[in-house]
Amino acid sequence: METWKKVGRILGLVLCGAGCVWFLLPLLRGGFRLGAVFGLAVCALGALLLVFYPRLARKGGWRKALARLAACFYCLGLCWAGYLTGLMLSAQNRPAPANTPVIVLGAQVYSAERMGVSLAGRVEKAAQYLQENPEAACIVTGGQGGDEPCPEALTQRNNLVSRGIGEERIYMESESHNTRQNLDFAMEIAQREGLGTEFVIVTQDFHMYRALQLAENAGFTAYSLTARSDPLLLPEYYGRELLSLTKWTVERLILE
Repeated sequence: METWKKVGRILGLVLCGAGCVWFLLPLLRGGFRLGAVFGLAVCALGALLLVFYPRLARKGGWRKALARLAACFYCLGLCWAGYLTGLMLSAQNRPAPANTPVIVLGAQVYSAERMGVSLAGRVEKAAQYLQENPEAACIVTGGQGGDEPCPEALTQRNNLVSRGIGEERIYMESESHNTRQNLDFAMEIAQREGLGTEFVIVTQDFHMYRALQLAENAGFTAYSLTARSDPLLLPEYYGRELLSLTKWTVERLILE
């Protein structure tokens, strides 16, 4: 039994070490922010528990009880993360009928022509879809952030036009500052322009589940069109989305 426990701890330490390396990858893109810090902290905490739990358990008393409590909370946290990951994966396969209009969710831009890697992936995917579905309209979303020179929607429109998408097919929503507002304000445009309520949502895989839920809350019948993610930045995005989904779930429970 002791041999198997040691093997389990070694495997756990290897997994924690691999997790730490994975969450450090955003450093190669200069994207080491909250999501990556959170993931790195979780992996490091797991390693500490694996190393110190046996020692604390042998001491007995309150130390053993504290170690067990910490291990239980940690395992519950991993189960919660696994559940949220399952939800993220489940939202990526909702194909839409032909010529369903599109909503492109906003993200970082640097000029009226240049955008961050996430938004570039979304615009590329939207342009491909719009070329394949010539009757589909498109709502580009996103206002101007404090560190942005122009609205995100403007940069998206300019890039879509440069790819051959007609301006008459593109509607701009340039006042929002988060995903919820993206979709709420897009619904106002859809109603005003008579575009219906069935829309394809274009965003990254990690973001799709929450985006679809917010779209449905706004009154849309939503389908998914998943844009590419930078593999080196994915750990940052994944960690941040776990936190965002947790915050969103807590808010829903409180409000309901």
